[in-house]
Amino acid sequence: MKWLIIVFALLVAGAILGPISSGNAGYVLVQFAGWSLETSVIALAIIMIVVAVAISLIYALFRAIASKTKKGGQWFSKRREGKAERLLEQGQLALLQQDYLAALQAFEQGHKQQPSTLFAALASYAAQQCGELGKSEFWRAQAGKAYEEADRVIQIKYIESIKNKEPDVAVKRLDALLAAGLADAATLRLAAELYKATGQWQALLELLPKLQQAGLYSADEFDELKSRVYQKRFIEEGKKGDNGLYDYWRALDKSYRSDATVRLSYAVALTHFNKKEACAKVIYKGLKRGELSIEQVNRSHVLTASYPKLVEYIQDALKRNPQHTGYIRALAQLAYDSKDYSLAQRALKKLVDSEARSEDYKLLGDIYNALGDTQLAANAYKKALA
Repeated sequence: MKWLIIVFALLVAGAILGPISSGNAGYVLVQFAGWSLETSVIALAIIMIVVAVAISLIYALFRAIASKTKKGGQWFSKRREGKAERLLEQGQLALLQQDYLAALQAFEQGHKQQPSTLFAALASYAAQQCGELGKSEFWRAQAGKAYEEADRVIQIKYIESIKNKEPDVAVKRLDALLAAGLADAATLRLAAELYKATGQWQALLELLPKLQQAGLYSADEFDELKSRVYQKRFIEEGKKGDNGLYDYWRALDKSYRSDATVRLSYAVALTHFNKKEACAKVIYKGLKRGELSIEQVNRSHVLTASYPKLVEYIQDALKRNPQHTGYIRALAQLAYDSKDYSLAQRALKKLVDSEARSEDYKLLGDIYNALGDTQLAANAYKKALA
């Protein structure tokens, strides 16, 4: 507003001084809606200046009154916040495009709208890249410790911009951030995504404690991530040789081997390499020690009848509690694995009558298919998909 008034005043001054200097003040005829006004240029200029100043004062008064009210203050505050957010995005985009001058201007304007150490730090960085060392030092002093935070923000934005085109470079940059101790929530989440995308399973495994501590995932989501990471690591070790998987398992601390997610992941890896008996032994020990629940085992689909002690354990558990759906489901899986389809069918039929799950109908369909009854198998599959 003030710049508009200044420009307008200069134009009016020119309109006044021009005719005066030439010795002819001139006159102006204004006609509008049937009204006409004839006056001198000087008088018209004075009228227009008075009107402009009056409008400016009325606007300033309205803004001052509105800002004093609760709703008015909220409106102006939200308006400034919105402008600041847009300027922050513009500045960050300009940084990614290496247009440091545009970035500097955006951050400086953003600081005017909503003063913050983040704007100051980003302005300092952009000024430094422009060669504006004086401005860089000024904004850095304004930012204080936030300068380091701004540097992290810039690096995170850069990593996000190249993670698909240059994943290896992105991983190196991210490793450097983590090594420097910059492990806030945004950095950790980006690391998890990038490590998964590039198959950096060992790096992601080492990151799991920090991810859990940061609370970025729900309990179920974290268990799913942990399970996937350990499965991938076990399979990587298993590909190194016959004893690679076992040696890696035994090298783990006892507390890890007794962890349900880790033990089940090991069992999945053993199944991957078709080591069914070893898998059954791992499950049997976990159940017997109380490290695994039968529900966890069923969900992992790793039950195999290749180890007699595991079969006996399930059967004994059912004798003690014949209505336990978890052990009924386990018996059905063991019977199916040993190709005792009649027993598997009876167990599952009893199960679906009392507690129907999609995976139960899926297994029942597989059993009917193995028995040669394609119609019943199709019906079971339909129920599994319902």
